[in-house]
Amino acid sequence: MDERRASERFPVWFPMTVVTDDGEEGTAITYDASAGGLLMGCAGVLAVGAHVVLRFTLGGEPAERAVGAHVVRVEEASDEAGPWRFRMAVEYDAPHPELEALIAAELAGHEG
Repeated sequence: MDERRASERFPVWFPMTVVTDDGEEGTAITYDASAGGLLMGCAGVLAVGAHVVLRFTLGGEPAERAVGAHVVRVEEASDEAGPWRFRMAVEYDAPHPELEALIAAELAGHEG
């Protein structure tokens, strides 16, 4: 685990909707996620510090989850030919320790 991170990151891939404070929506895909934040691939880019709401469903949850977060890092993806031209790391506004169990369930659902 990176010494800067308080939560372990899990390699997991799931789609989400990213909603900016002005109501614009975009689609993103995760590369990894934790109880404190995640790394996502997106077609567009936001400024470091921008606030977003991430909407997604994990681990067989019956309802969509909405998590507030802010952008902490932006980089251009090395595979510029794909739809996910940018990678953005976000930190949740508040920790979500319950996400670790849901991420584990998501990973278990894709094994086999």
